[in-house]
Amino acid sequence: MSLSMGRVGWLLGVSLAAYLGICLLAFLFQRTLLYFPIRWSEQEADRANPGFEAAWIATSDGERLHAWIQFVESSPWTVVIFHGNAGNLSYHQATLLPFRKLGLQAILFDYRGYGLSSGHPTEKGLMLDGEAVTDYVGKTLGVSRERIVYFGQSLGSGVAALLAAKRPPAKLILESAYPSLSQVASLHYPFLPSGLLLRDRFESTTAVRGLSCPILFLHPALDEIIPVSLGRALFETAHEPKKFVELPGAHHNDVFDVAMAEQVEAIGDFLQVEGEPLPSHPGN
Repeated sequence: MSLSMGRVGWLLGVSLAAYLGICLLAFLFQRTLLYFPIRWSEQEADRANPGFEAAWIATSDGERLHAWIQFVESSPWTVVIFHGNAGNLSYHQATLLPFRKLGLQAILFDYRGYGLSSGHPTEKGLMLDGEAVTDYVGKTLGVSRERIVYFGQSLGSGVAALLAAKRPPAKLILESAYPSLSQVASLHYPFLPSGLLLRDRFESTTAVRGLSCPILFLHPALDEIIPVSLGRALFETAHEPKKFVELPGAHHNDVFDVAMAEQVEAIGDFLQVEGEPLPSHPGN
């Protein structure tokens, strides 16, 4: 009996040690599980650019961010786009298409560590990136805050929401948004105590609760990465005016192929602008 109990205790000890080891590895390498930047050369970036104006933006802590600008004269709004957690500008240029269709000026930039942008991504760093880009839009492009819209997609929805709490835009659009990154992590890694391990948390709920600007929530109906239920949970914490729109048939990464028409219509209604037929490719 005592021998059997000893074996059980040994197995429990080994299992606990293995689990703690997994937790330690997750803690140490968590940013490699969150950020998936793709670097490229200036030549590759130039070849990939379909005709947008390239810009370099300095951050307050000495990094340089690479951006593409879709200039539109007399645009009623300028949209600052906060993209998702993977790739670089070329992977996210489709986020500019709805705003081009609506005749709106927009800027898409790579976070630090992505594409040609210097540095390494962290929550604090991405917030400094957002501040630098909004400074650029206001001071260099001369756009007043009353004409600035933030659009955040996936991970970028957290950046946009947190930045909106510090620097309120005129309007905010969040696609595939979440209450906090720990809730997303808990869905994908249910065996880990994500709430205890995460360093970059992007607590969108806290930010959204304090906002008074109008907010449009867009969510792919079949989102397998950030379920609609998480988007609706964040929506419930927001003040009016607000609107939630499910994009039919769309998954996390195919909105522009499956539900762009519904996306453009929702954004156009929210910003009170009407668009023109969309070219098949930006720059064409």
